[in-house]
Amino acid sequence: MQKNILIIGYGDIAKRLIKVLGTEFISIYAISRNDSNDHNINKINWDWLSDKMVDLNVKNFDSVIIIPKPSSLDEKGYKEGFVLATQNILNLLSGVNINKVIAVSSTRVYGSSHKGLVDESSIEMPSDYRGELIMKYELALSEMYGPKLTILRFSGLYDNQSKKISHNKLHRDQAARIIAHFMQHQSKNSQTDIINCSEDSKILSSEKSIGNAKLKKRGFKF
Repeated sequence: MQKNILIIGYGDIAKRLIKVLGTEFISIYAISRNDSNDHNINKINWDWLSDKMVDLNVKNFDSVIIIPKPSSLDEKGYKEGFVLATQNILNLLSGVNINKVIAVSSTRVYGSSHKGLVDESSIEMPSDYRGELIMKYELALSEMYGPKLTILRFSGLYDNQSKKISHNKLHRDQAARIIAHFMQHQSKNSQTDIINCSEDSKILSSEKSIGNAKLKKRGFKF
């Protein structure tokens, strides 16, 4: 049976995700603020920073993937990308039937004051406006979708061309594979599921070290 998948934020990670998923048994609808063509997907151009809505034409989706991006790296850009855009996205999806929502987030929400192992039981203590605004994004989605929502908190993303790689890191190909994994994973949680997504690294007592035990327990293998 053909499944409908909606990706909001059609950029590098989304393109890698589509390569993982393939398009033989799914219909992929992808929203982007930029004009581009891809014959393997149903491309929708929409500026989610505006109040103008777009007609999705499809009202039933097996999964909706949200991959946010700030419009700029200053506070205004983060407010637009994680607060204003989220409200407009929720308005867009208000009349849509959705089985599962997967939202990409960041381990930045834990802040910089943590030392040693940080896992999903650690308290979020954002240390800058970026972390605070990302927390607001997570909360807005959680209030709307509750147990239908899986939040994937990514560590520092990198690829083979990256010149600087952080201690807590995640290759962009692995990020795409993790999204695909949780599209198939059936959560039994009664509330929003939060997963830290980071590659294996040494747990240092002197700095924040993101653990991935829960990710592995849910069946993901690097």
